[in-house]
Amino acid sequence: MKQNKMIGAVYLSIAASIWGGMFVIVKAIVGQIPPIQLVWLRYLVAAPVLLLPGLFTSVFGT
Repeated sequence: MKQNKMIGAVYLSIAASIWGGMFVIVKAIVGQIPPIQLVWLRYLVAAPVLLLPGLFTSVFGT
């Protein structure tokens, strides 16, 4: 049970880092790329980062 809480905390930290990091990126390049493309870019980056550890833990049971 303690390991599940630790994994959850790691996933939450990753998600918060991606979410917070995108604010800085958006401020820097919003004049060059339309905002909707930046939203999709955020999803493109966040999905593999969050899905790979989730799939790894469900397949290997760690």
